[in-house]
Amino acid sequence: MRNSPHLVKRGKRFHFVCRVPADLLHMFPKASIWKSLKTDSAKDARFLGNAEEHRTQRLFLQLRSGMLPKELEKRLIATHLKHGVTTLEARATGEVKGIDKEIEQCYAAFDASRGFSPEETLEWRADFSTHVAESMKGMIANKDTYMVDKTVERVTKWLYKNQGLKLSPSQKKALAVKLLNNEKLLHEAESAMLRGEWSPMEMLKEKVERDLATPYYDLKTVLEKYQGWYRASKPDIKAGTLADMEVECRVLLEIVGNTSAAEFNSMDTVARLKNTLRKYPKNKQQKYGDRSIHSILKTERGYEAISLKTANEPLKRAKAVIDYANKAKMLSAANVYQGELFPTEKAAEEQRAAYDAEDVRRLIDAICTQPLWKKKPPMPERFWIILIGLFHGFRTGNIVTLTKRDICQTDKGTWIFELRQGKTKAAVRPVAICDSLLRLGFLEWVKGLKREKLFQDSADSFSKWYNRDEKRADGYEVSGFESRHVTTDKAKCWYSIRHNFAGNVFSTTEDFKITSDMMGHSTGKSVTARYTKLTKVDTLKEITEKMQLENVDLDRLEVRAKELFPSGKSK
Repeated sequence: MRNSPHLVKRGKRFHFVCRVPADLLHMFPKASIWKSLKTDSAKDARFLGNAEEHRTQRLFLQLRSGMLPKELEKRLIATHLKHGVTTLEARATGEVKGIDKEIEQCYAAFDASRGFSPEETLEWRADFSTHVAESMKGMIANKDTYMVDKTVERVTKWLYKNQGLKLSPSQKKALAVKLLNNEKLLHEAESAMLRGEWSPMEMLKEKVERDLATPYYDLKTVLEKYQGWYRASKPDIKAGTLADMEVECRVLLEIVGNTSAAEFNSMDTVARLKNTLRKYPKNKQQKYGDRSIHSILKTERGYEAISLKTANEPLKRAKAVIDYANKAKMLSAANVYQGELFPTEKAAEEQRAAYDAEDVRRLIDAICTQPLWKKKPPMPERFWIILIGLFHGFRTGNIVTLTKRDICQTDKGTWIFELRQGKTKAAVRPVAICDSLLRLGFLEWVKGLKREKLFQDSADSFSKWYNRDEKRADGYEVSGFESRHVTTDKAKCWYSIRHNFAGNVFSTTEDFKITSDMMGHSTGKSVTARYTKLTKVDTLKEITEKMQLENVDLDRLEVRAKELFPSGKSK
């Protein structure tokens, strides 16, 4: 049926059909679920099918959220076996003291005591253990696990309390069968030991040591340790960047669940994570509050999903987390997230066309004749933001974070912008202030400023004022500064002014390396380059002064600067 992929008509009746996800196949008898809807009405079938799909997807979610990670299950079984081996060995040697000290975390959940009366002979005890082991074979085949049910309940409580895992009845039964098999192995080893044959016991000890050789780390623990390391390693990081890191870690845990570090670093998890990220809703927190992503995906339709570029951020974070886990010895495996980013088109800033000569002329005319703010507080300093972008090609974030102490002089007396933070390490650098800004009275304006921070705008608020065109709910259209006065070309925006600067630098120097230096792009792996930033200030200033400014009317800008900032004064 069109738009109903889970409905199939057999004869006169409709059936609901759903394929079982690959990671849950072991929990179902067949690879697909078929259920008769007991109706021949297409309309009723759609309604019943939607309800059945909701129930089925909810079941899949419950099974996943309570799924016992394979590595943790293996460790629990090995832990139970070790407790049994230790108990039998201690009884045989008489060294009971100290057993509990060897038991880690969940060992106390297991009950492996096997007591016998002193009058019972070794031969009788050996025969009894052989008999019990034989009877357990049939119990295992029939999944009759009453002997270990209390142990499983204690383990289940421990898992819920310490790992946040709630096992389903079928998962409890599967775990019980494996623990019952442990009991069979222990009885067989005990029987052999009582007859003087220690090799079965030694083999069990070797198996336990192998299975417990690698510590178990759940994803929640790894993420917590990673975040602690991240904060300690980057004390000067921006609050926004730190918040982004924390959000990305929460998204990873929410989508994947508290699985093991090893399972998180698997291709199955990568596929599941990428599939969810492609459908992850935009502005999830604002629109859906604390609802889980799985609940949203199963009930909501027609919402706007995040871009692939945004979806790549949690994938980058996942790679960083696995790199950390390997370095911290919590994992020892190749990072499967390497090369797993979504392919995207060129970044928006790379797609933007540069301002041409006519655009620049219109921009100069606009800032000389048009108001630079409409609401309080007044922001005449946007005049300087635009000119710094035009003359120096700085990113918006570099400009709006400037303070009075960032306007200083070198030992040679050259006035500079001391850029102290940026998108990359190369962006952190001194940049000589061009003579055009000095002529317009920029230094006088800074000196007369009564606040420490030069600009009232944030990068976001300035970009919205300059770029954004929107149609409000009341039908009123609001145009940004650019579309009203500079250009209506959709391929251009505020970032086009940076492209214009880059083009001017390259046309003047015809040197990609110098252009990279002027733009604050990476200096590569050269250590020397990092120590010569200050020595290049005067050289790069000469290039700035050589750049063509025939489209910039400095006389008009000087008149406008005096109108906006009489005598260099500002509030």
